[in-house]
Amino acid sequence: MKYKEIKIYTDVTKLDSLVELLASNDVTDIIINDPRDAECFSEKKSYEWDYVSPDVLDNLNSGAYVSIYRDLDFVIPNYLHEFEISSAIVDDQDWLHKWEEYFVPAKVTDDIVVKPLWRDYSAAPGETVIEIDPGMAFGTGTHPTTSMCIRHLEKYVKPEDKVLDVGCGTGILSIAAAKLGSKDILAVDLDPEAVASTKRNAELNHCEEVMDIRIGDLTKGLDYKADVVVANLMADLVIMLSKDVAKHCKENAMYMTSGILDEKEEIVSKSIIDAGFEIIEVLHEKEWCAIAAKRK
Repeated sequence: MKYKEIKIYTDVTKLDSLVELLASNDVTDIIINDPRDAECFSEKKSYEWDYVSPDVLDNLNSGAYVSIYRDLDFVIPNYLHEFEISSAIVDDQDWLHKWEEYFVPAKVTDDIVVKPLWRDYSAAPGETVIEIDPGMAFGTGTHPTTSMCIRHLEKYVKPEDKVLDVGCGTGILSIAAAKLGSKDILAVDLDPEAVASTKRNAELNHCEEVMDIRIGDLTKGLDYKADVVVANLMADLVIMLSKDVAKHCKENAMYMTSGILDEKEEIVSKSIIDAGFEIIEVLHEKEWCAIAAKRK
């Protein structure tokens, strides 16, 4: 369906007044682009969230404006004529599928390739291909946090290992474990969309028979002891969950985790050590790190 995207530009000091003007005319379904937020995001990145995309900051720095979306026959009302306004036709299908143009087959290790469902790829001798249809879940394998977890799995997972995937997303890490020989995998996520995505991708990769996929919370009701636990989450969640992870680990089990900015490596490593693990290896890529630890 096509819509009209209308951007109303103003000075940053008058942005609040513009929002109030729109509200007084019953226009409240708006998107506000306030350049002052860029500094706020940058200053608080290390404390209130793990990562702010550069694209977000670039957009914020482009100027102050308010966006509204209306039917194609919408006419700019008189009370907005004093403002600079731009108008463009947009298609919601573009929003839904534009990102697919950028998801292409990617070699995430020397031997493992992640391929989107809608792309063709001819595997070279010795290559293992993981086919992914992300749907609404997170995890294409191309982000450094995911690819580093796969590298850890490739190095440390042994055939027949029992694997627990905490926050499975699209199921890509569970599928990688299955491709590496695991025959007993428990993949859990709190998000029903993620569980549905993992089930779909397990079938695409013919791994469904070795994967138990369910909505679950590591801290509640799981009775599973693993040889390997993998958790690509966020630093704060890793810190919070590491003690619970230890309860689900066999002796000498490996614990692999990512979603951790380099600046939080030390505090996350401490939480993992305090939970009874020994840090074995830390991978770094761009601003991210992935930690592999062993249960003492």
